[in-house]
Amino acid sequence: MLRKLVLSILFPAAFAGLATVSAPAQEVIPHPIQVIVSVADQKLVVLRDGGWIVKYPISTSKFGLGDSFNSYKTPLGNLRICDKVGDDLVSGTVIKKRCATGEVLAVNAEGRDPIVTRILWLDGEDEQNRNAKARGIYIHGTTEEKRIGQPVSYGCIRMRSRDIIEIFDHLPVGTPVSIVATKLPKLRKYVPAPPLLLASNNTASKAPEISTHAAPPSKTVYPERLPEIASGPAVIPADAGAVQAMKGSILSAGLPDAPTAKVGPLKQDKMQFQSWSSLSLREADAKR
Repeated sequence: MLRKLVLSILFPAAFAGLATVSAPAQEVIPHPIQVIVSVADQKLVVLRDGGWIVKYPISTSKFGLGDSFNSYKTPLGNLRICDKVGDDLVSGTVIKKRCATGEVLAVNAEGRDPIVTRILWLDGEDEQNRNAKARGIYIHGTTEEKRIGQPVSYGCIRMRSRDIIEIFDHLPVGTPVSIVATKLPKLRKYVPAPPLLLASNNTASKAPEISTHAAPPSKTVYPERLPEIASGPAVIPADAGAVQAMKGSILSAGLPDAPTAKVGPLKQDKMQFQSWSSLSLREADAKR
C-alpha cells in the first residue's frame, strides 16, 4: 500500500511535464520519465528527472544479447515504448498476438509460459536495435515469477504481473527505454521539490457589519479575515462602528434607537440626547 501511495504521488507530477511544449526545432527537451534495464543486474528502474523512483527485478533473454531475427536475444541501446496492450485486463490474462485470449493463469502455473497481463511494445532507435519492433520485443508480464531475476526469456523483458500493472499507466507511449549490458549506474534517489508557497497581501473587500442592538465585544474575531492574516502582512480595515463612536456620534455608530439618560440630578424627566457634545451643554445648564 505504501509503495502504491508513493507512486500515485510521484508519477502524476511527472506527467505534467509531458504536455506539448513550443520550442525551437533544434532544442532537445529531456523526457521527465525514463526507464533503464540492466542485463547485468537483471533489474528495471524508473527514473524521473535523473533520480530513480522505483526498481523491479526482471528477466532478459537466456540466449544473450543481440537484435538478429530468430535469435531470441535481447537488444541493447536506446528504445522507446511505441504501443501498450492490456489496459484493465485481469492479472494473469493470457495475451497472444497482442490480443487477450480470455484465459487467466495463476502465478507459476505448471507447464505454461505465455505472455500475460500487460505489454509495453518497444521500438528501437539505434542501428543496433532497429529490428526490435518487428521482432516483437516487449516488456511484459509472465507466469514464471519464480524465475524472475534470472536471464530466462526469449528476448523480451519479463516482469511480475503486479509490477507491470503498477507502472503500466504511468509509462506513456514515447517513454524512452535504455537497455544496458552493464550494472545500473549509481543513481540518486528522486526527491520531489518542496511545494511553492505564495503569500497574499490583498486587503479585505469591506469591513464586517456590527449588530445595531448590542455593543461590539472588546475582542472580535472575524473569520473572513483569517486568510489574509495567515498568508502574510496585510492592512486590516478598522471597525467602522468603533471609528464613528470615537468621533463622537452615537447615532452614526449604528445605534438608531439610542438609550435615554437622566441629564442632571435635579431633573427627573427623560429626554433623547443627540451627542456627547449636546449632553455636556445640558449638564452645564443644569449646574447653572
